[in-house]
Amino acid sequence: MRQKSHTLRRRARHGAQLVEMALVMVPFLAILLAFFDVCMVMFRWTTLQNAVREGSRYAVTFRRMGGLGQDASIKQVVQNYSLGTVSATATNPEQISVNYYAPAAPNTPIAAPNGNSPGNIVEVSVPAYRWNWIAPLSGTLSNPFYATSPLSITVRSADILGGYPVGTNTVPR
Repeated sequence: MRQKSHTLRRRARHGAQLVEMALVMVPFLAILLAFFDVCMVMFRWTTLQNAVREGSRYAVTFRRMGGLGQDASIKQVVQNYSLGTVSATATNPEQISVNYYAPAAPNTPIAAPNGNSPGNIVEVSVPAYRWNWIAPLSGTLSNPFYATSPLSITVRSADILGGYPVGTNTVPR
């Protein structure tokens, strides 16, 4: 009799352990995924910030890659430094943006042929890079899934264009 009672209690404990594990694992996994999300967002943001900074640094030298114009070369540099995060190809041209501004009017982009002149400001940016969250809960009851509300990251870097390289009067855009 005593043996039977002891066996039943032990079986009941196994069921309780399973319920306790389930109650602990759900919040633990949510916290773990949220931590992973925050780390990935910070990694992507710093990677993109470094990429546009390198694009801006490349722009002020007026160099070009192969047969590409200056804007295409700048976009290629940003793509190379972004670790595959953004693309400068024709399929996604809106992912990387290069704009030129006059110091007297820093809010109005300069039209195509005269933008990349010495003394102007070059701005290299990745506007509205989208990141879908992995963690399942957003904290709202009306929209509990992140897949329908991705995070949008915009990074920019700007610098003033120096003088043309020695022996040149213009650089094709």
